[in-house]
Parts: sequence; C-alpha cells; structure tokens
Amino acid sequence: MKKFFVEEPLKKFTEDASDALYVQIVSRIQQLMREGHLKEGDKLPSERELAEMFSVSRVPVREALKVLEFLGAIRYVRGEGAFVKKIEMKRILHTLDFMMTNPADQLVNLFEAREAFEIQAVRLAAERRTAEDIEAMQQLLLEMEVLIASGKPVCDVSVKFHTAVIAAAHNEVINEVNEFLSDLLSYSRQKSLSDVTRHVTSLQYHQQILRHIIEKDAAAAVLTMQEHLSNAQIAIQKMLQEEKKN
Repeated sequence: MKKFFVEEPLKKFTEDASDALYVQIVSRIQQLMREGHLKEGDKLPSERELAEMFSVSRVPVREALKVLEFLGAIRYVRGEGAFVKKIEMKRILHTLDFMMTNPADQLVNLFEAREAFEIQAVRLAAERRTAEDIEAMQQLLLEMEVLIASGKPVCDVSVKFHTAVIAAAHNEVINEVNEFLSDLLSYSRQKSLSDVTRHVTSLQYHQQILRHIIEKDAAAAVLTMQEHLSNAQIAIQKMLQEEKKN
C-alpha cells in the first residue's frame, strides 16, 4: 500500500453529499493524481483497501474504478490488480474534469453529441455501405445474440456495432470524431447497458438499423437510430437518479 494513504487519511464520505459516492471517490483519486501522489505505473490498493480508506462499502469503489478504467485512467493486469495507466496524464485529468464535474449533465451532453454525428453517420451508411460493411455488422449482431443467450456483457460488441455503422458512412471526419470521443462514449454505452434487461432491446434496435441500412432506407435508419439513442439516454438518466438516491 502506498505510504501517502496512511500519512494523509481521507475524510469519511457522507451519504447526504450532493454527489454520488462513486463520484466523490473518483474525484479524490483524481486529486491524488493531480498532486503527484499517484503516478503513471503506480498500483492502486485493492477494492477492499480502498473501501476501508474511504469508509464506504466496496460497491461505490467498484463503480469508481469502472469509471476510471473506461476513461482510460487505470488499467487492470490479470492477477496483479489496477495500475495508473501509462499515457499522457494531462489528457486523462482533463477528461475526468469533464466527466466528473456533473456526471448526469455530461452524459446528457454526450448523448447530444452522439446524436449530432451518429444520426448523420447512419444516414450516410444507408447510402454508402458496401457488402463488406454489411457483413461486418451482421457478424457483430450474431456475436451479440450469443452473448445475450449466455448472459455475458454486451457493451464491447455494442460499441463495435456503432463503430461499424460509422465506418460504413465512409466519412473520415466522422470517424475521427468517434475515435476522439471513444473513451467517453464507451463509458456512456457501458452505463446504458449495465441493466441486463436492456440487452435484448438494444439488439432489436441494432437489427432494425442494419435492416434499414441494407435496404438503403436512410430515413428509416435515422428514425430508428434517434429512437435507440433516446431510449438509452432515458435509461441512463433513471440510473443516475437512482444512484443519487442510494
């Protein structure tokens, strides 16, 4: 365990704080990174140790670590634990500032951004898709079906499907925007799909979107994508409200 955790004990978090517990934990770890107590390559204490330090259960600690992982601030090494990721720290801290200022508002902002370029992407995909694009999307949906049937997480394959739709638009700028926002978008999709009851709904939307792309029906593809994103945004807002209550 790093010495600074002992010498600088962290204040106990309170349930009546305005931010959810996991947000407070992310903010504290961010502060430790900013002040140089946590550096690139440093190993984090275990979930149990962090829970004891923050005087909370392991649940908000686990959620905070998920946020940090999806935003690229930490990485997991099998059998060893979580480490501060060896990438440009200034960008990571900027990303954390953006997301943790107000997670609910920023996730809403992210969905508005997704609408701005994913709606255009699906329209272009319906016009420009190739046989290879269609095959790639079909394979991803088959993979998603298998994961759902076996009760496994579908976030990664969902991200890949949306990325495949964007690739099918054959627009370099839209591809670059998606790549630039990839960490934040992965987190938003992970949050929207953390409720396993939504997995089948998400698959059905993806299947409809692909069908419209195959049929070159851009108008229908746009409407379905809009509905899909709206449905996911509502799910996230409800989830964040519940987290704040708890």
